[in-house]
Amino acid sequence: MESSNIVSQITEVIIDETASRCFYKIRCNLTPSDYKFQIKLINLPDDFLYSYQVYTHTPKIRWDNSPHFPDISTFPHHFHNSDEKVKISLLKGENLIDDLQIILANISVFLTGELLK
Repeated sequence: MESSNIVSQITEVIIDETASRCFYKIRCNLTPSDYKFQIKLINLPDDFLYSYQVYTHTPKIRWDNSPHFPDISTFPHHFHNSDEKVKISLLKGENLIDDLQIILANISVFLTGELLK
């Protein structure tokens, strides 16, 4: 993320680790824009949950793997587009670096004004 030309500054980092779970949250500024980017990772003994979100005062686009859209072919992985529609996701949740590269490429497209459908 530090080598990305759209991430200008990490503004908040939360690390909360216990014996039974780990919670990580990172917030970044995106340039050139007023958007922020938030990453939430939750590692549980039997599950790994993630959420990557671009937002201002409200969410704009988001990728996550909360298991609440079982009809999506990439379940539980899904994408909330800028029209608030839920779509398939290219994320697998297996390799954070690969997923982050996909996300940053899509955010670059979003920032140029092309809405992700």
